[in-house]
Amino acid sequence: MIRGKRPAVVPVVSVSAYRKEKGTELTISVDPEHLNLKKYPKGPITIKWSLDTTGFKFSSNPDLPAIQFTSEGWEKSFSHLTLHDHDRVATVRDKNCDGDAFSYNVNVVEVATGFTAVLDPIVQNNDA
Repeated sequence: MIRGKRPAVVPVVSVSAYRKEKGTELTISVDPEHLNLKKYPKGPITIKWSLDTTGFKFSSNPDLPAIQFTSEGWEKSFSHLTLHDHDRVATVRDKNCDGDAFSYNVNVVEVATGFTAVLDPIVQNNDA
């Protein structure tokens, strides 16, 4: 029997963006809205946001990044954002060990219009 490293566990946040009808505001939803990492092993973990709706992409604007942590001290827990798959997947590395909860914004752009929509969910880190 060959033994190797276990595959990394990656929590995924599904992101949807839509308009209820033409001319209305853009709407975003995420699942889960409160990403609780206490059910994952302590220590570094990659979080993946996956945009499930066609016609939208994550913002690649450095002034309005796809995932923008807004809680004080976030820099100590999270690495820089990386976009993949034509700006439809975003990943961030999280130290996942301080027990803190961090608010963040998800910034999504409608490709056809360039309009941006924002939502503010939470990441709950595991305890040290």
